[in-house]
Formats: sequence, C-alpha cells, structure tokens
Amino acid sequence: MKLNRNVGLLVAAIATISAGAGVAYAQSTTSSSTTTTTAPATHGKWHHHQGGFLLGMTLRATKQLNLTAEQQASIKTILSTARAQAKAAHAAAAPAIDMSVLGNPGDANYATALQSAKTLAATRIQNESEIQGQVYNVLTAEQKAQLPSVLASMKAQAAQRRAAWEQKHQPSTTG
Repeated sequence: MKLNRNVGLLVAAIATISAGAGVAYAQSTTSSSTTTTTAPATHGKWHHHQGGFLLGMTLRATKQLNLTAEQQASIKTILSTARAQAKAAHAAAAPAIDMSVLGNPGDANYATALQSAKTLAATRIQNESEIQGQVYNVLTAEQKAQLPSVLASMKAQAAQRRAAWEQKHQPSTTG
C-alpha cells in the first residue's frame, strides 16, 4: 500500500532528523573525530555510532585510511564547527513536529506536518553532505583513491553480518 510506504519513509526521515541531536551529542562525547566507541554486537544493547548515514560512513572509513594527526585535528575542527552551527540552528528552529499528527493522515494539519518533516529531512541531508565534502577534502589524493575500496570492504562486512543475522533469526519452516 502506497500510504504505508510513504509513512514508513517519513518515519525513517524523522528518525534521521531526530538522530541529528544524538549525533551532535555523540560527536561531542568522543575524544577524537576519527574514533568511535562501539558496544559489542549483542542483542538488546545500544550502539554508539558517529555521524548520520552519509557522514558516518565516511568517518568510519577514515579510521582505515591512516590519517595524520593534522588530518585528524582538521576533521575534529570541521565536526566541532558543524556541531556549533547545528546547536544554533536547533535553538532558532521552529517547534518539533508533532508525531501524533504525522501518524494520522486524517488530521487537518497532516499535510503541513508532512511538508515540515520533508523539509527538515532535506536540510539535514544537505548539511550532512556538505560536512562530508569538507572531511573528504582533508584526505590526500592517495587516501581518496583508497576510499572506494575501504567502503566496498565495509559494505561486504555489513552484508556478511546481515546474512549471519538472517540465518540466526530465520523462522523455522518445520511444523
């Protein structure tokens, strides 16, 4: 059903927007912009990730690119500047979107709330891609050339984890 798909996409977009505040907090609590603290992969535990979808991938990949101390400091400066800008924008922003309105397509304010959520999601993606570009520009030509293979390796590892999870959680067909 198209409505369910749209609502699902909207919820994902809002989760991404909501994660922005958590991302800023998570980035401010790390000692270095290129390090993350990840809890063991156990069911029911919270995991600490850095960055949103776009930026997070780049930041995780930089851990494998042997950044110099100067590059790490540059990235840390980029992230702290972005964090300060995000805090200022959040303070000046309109009130949060009412999830009860977004959950009810019959609500009179649904269209307005939906448009607000779309705008916030688009802004978040735009800001994140700009920061990602700034981080990318800190890399050397050799590191930029290495980045696609690092990302491909990360993708393969994620596929392996997903396959292992699916195998472990596959419903029993006996019956």
